[in-house]
Amino acid sequence: MTDISVLQNKKKAYVDEKAQGYAKQMIEKGWLNLKVSTCDYSNWDRELHFAMPEIATELNKIGFSVSSTVNYGVTDWIITVK
Repeated sequence: MTDISVLQNKKKAYVDEKAQGYAKQMIEKGWLNLKVSTCDYSNWDRELHFAMPEIATELNKIGFSVSSTVNYGVTDWIITVK
């Protein structure tokens, strides 16, 4: 059996880092909402695109609401203060 815990820990660290980064950015700038766009194309940050649902869950745990819409293959994530 293969131990994937190293990869799981790496993903968790990435998700936590991004969630805390978005929260910090909003707090420092006094923003009530923030839009983050992601896409599954080679010229976009694909790691962010695939991790964004888990990042949204982490943001929700610390007091933010997150919604998303998809337009022409681009997912717009709207982060707002609850």
